[in-house]
Amino acid sequence: MRLINRKKPEAVVRELSADEAESVRRFCGAGEKTEAHDAGVIAGILAEMRDGRDVQYWLECDCRGTEIKGSQQPRLTARAREQGPVHFMRLNGYGPHTCALQSFRTDPDVEVDEDEAPEPGKHHPLRPVEDTLDYLDDEHEPRGGRNPSDGQHGAGGAARGRRLAKLGRVLYTMLHHAGINTVLSGATWLSGDQSWWARVNAFAKAEEMSESLSLSDVLFTEPWTRLPAKMNEIDALPWPAGKKRTAFMLFVADEIDDGTAVKHTRFKPARVTPQQPLRIGGRDQRHSPPPYWVLAVVDRARDGTARVREAFAQHAYSKDEPVPLDSHYERRTLVQLLKVIEWVRRKGVTVTLTKPLFDSEVTLESGETANCRADFELEFHEVTQQAHEAQRHRILIETMGSDSESYLLQKAGTHEIMRRRGALLEHVVRNDGDQDERDDAFCKRVYGRILGLAGVPRQGSEMKTQVADADD
Repeated sequence: MRLINRKKPEAVVRELSADEAESVRRFCGAGEKTEAHDAGVIAGILAEMRDGRDVQYWLECDCRGTEIKGSQQPRLTARAREQGPVHFMRLNGYGPHTCALQSFRTDPDVEVDEDEAPEPGKHHPLRPVEDTLDYLDDEHEPRGGRNPSDGQHGAGGAARGRRLAKLGRVLYTMLHHAGINTVLSGATWLSGDQSWWARVNAFAKAEEMSESLSLSDVLFTEPWTRLPAKMNEIDALPWPAGKKRTAFMLFVADEIDDGTAVKHTRFKPARVTPQQPLRIGGRDQRHSPPPYWVLAVVDRARDGTARVREAFAQHAYSKDEPVPLDSHYERRTLVQLLKVIEWVRRKGVTVTLTKPLFDSEVTLESGETANCRADFELEFHEVTQQAHEAQRHRILIETMGSDSESYLLQKAGTHEIMRRRGALLEHVVRNDGDQDERDDAFCKRVYGRILGLAGVPRQGSEMKTQVADADD
């Protein structure tokens, strides 16, 4: 197998080693059994194939010699869908594999061939975990949920799968219901009931797992907690029948270091290293800059030892305002949006900013339903009517982090669906010297759109904006 330049396929970047090629076949060959190091090898190859959001290289297999579409070998690309991290995907039109990849899977956790991306809006929607009791694994479920590594990894390292892991969905559900993904203009996160830990604790106390057990009984937010003592507390609790005794550790980590989540304290860093590879959500494969939300599962190993079994991490905006994010591109967008909602607050418009963690359903002109999830949503009422009559408006914000043809084509389809939910504005983010100018233009545009929809009279001295009717 070899990596080739996507724009110049005849240019070979490098040959994969025999061990790397075998890892690819075990990881992506349906029915194959993975080995402990495979997920780490795959993660490294996928990261090498992409530059941020853009695919730079293809992986060309070496299993056959017939020429199709100018290539003698089938090819794989590194794809990132809206709802998941980067994963391998076969390129159509290059013929079948004759090796273990003939029966293909994108993730060992999913034994289904999903080569063809669904039509925009027709993907399987991401929804919250409805029953809090489902946070806990069944007693006879191995390793606390299926994992692409088959549970054979040692401690350390980071794993990435195509789909959001079960633990990731639990984390999203907690953050969603606790309101961590929502910012109200004028509110402060630093103290009182607006702090993230106050929001989480209030949510956890209200979430019942059984008549005698709430989420707050099993959730803790101090990563320096002694695990043996915590599991002794868990052992003493009345426990739902058929469920594993488990504790959840939720905190904002200052960094991820080789698969270990690190929280800096006044004394020494608290280090959380799960037994299984730490999984990281979002589409930013460089995993920087920090901080990160981390949800870890604490239980007992077969010998009774308390351990951190697995953990899932997600980017956060800052340790004091830990709005979950998918990438550093979105962080740039959020900086601008926080400025805007403060500006319009001075004009009497209160904006609720949300980072959607789950899909929303919309009805298309055809009457069919579709699913979509924008990067951000802004909601506010008109200010020119009585409060009970004021119309509520919604603006969707999309961070545009690439100008590749495939990326723009994919976004065009999803954006058409998103406009059924509200007005849509795009924020173009590039790593160049013109970004400050683009940020300024974006802020003015959002500012003008909010004031226009809210019915706030404009004055000549105000920020001048041009708002395109096509975005309505």
